[in-house]
Amino acid sequence: MHSYYQRWGQAVKNGKPNEECEDVENLLNSKIDTLIQNLGPSEWKIAHSHLCNNYLNESDAILTRWRSTVESQGCGMINSVMLRDPLNHAMSLYKVMKSKGGTRENWASHLHESSSEGKWHSVLDFLLYNIQIHRYHDDYPVKIGRNPFNVTKEEKVKRALQILDTHFDVITIGDHTEFKRQILELTGWIDMEIPHSNVYKKELEFTKKEVEYLQKGLTKNGDIDFIDMVKLRYQWPLSYLTDALDFRTKNPVNQHEFIEDGDDDDDFGGDEAD
Repeated sequence: MHSYYQRWGQAVKNGKPNEECEDVENLLNSKIDTLIQNLGPSEWKIAHSHLCNNYLNESDAILTRWRSTVESQGCGMINSVMLRDPLNHAMSLYKVMKSKGGTRENWASHLHESSSEGKWHSVLDFLLYNIQIHRYHDDYPVKIGRNPFNVTKEEKVKRALQILDTHFDVITIGDHTEFKRQILELTGWIDMEIPHSNVYKKELEFTKKEVEYLQKGLTKNGDIDFIDMVKLRYQWPLSYLTDALDFRTKNPVNQHEFIEDGDDDDDFGGDEAD
């Protein structure tokens, strides 16, 4: 028997943070604990983590336990995530701004502060803290769900990469085709056409100043560095080799085109920089 499970909640209700997000997360985790028991041959159990779900910055123990439970039954566990371009993601969330009680003046202001409330979370913050805005633990120096220990952006990026390296098997950035290819390769599932849904069909308009403010905030928050590092680790190495091979195939180099450098050659063809 195959089964699919999800349980999530709105992070912001009527313009105010959902105070029960951690309870929703605990219910999801409890259900998954039950879901992965007594697995049968060729049986698939699928769980979807979404809003008010896994606060991955503090989920190492449970993610490790789930994998150990599954593998102890002779089965395999596949954790997958599809990240998005930070600016594209941030701009797309303007479509829910009014419903979350935000304004164009304050919608992205939290990105410019290391630990402050926002009605949405960037790609990096969502991976680490989901959107558990009012997550309060006694050991939090800052009583807030987003970066409660007020760490630097470099520490946030390092922690997010550690989570991906340790717990995730499929990692892509906004590439549905590659994501599907990897999932099908690991699972052996049959390829099927997936309907294109959940699409916002209205136009979103921005001023140049608003886009620049978003980009500066995402840079300050660590999102740009994070996605660049993910590309280097999980995306660019293979694509670079493929592109290089394709280029060499289409543009063969003849032996006479190589020129041996002399001892006094200036490799850069210009003056030395100070």
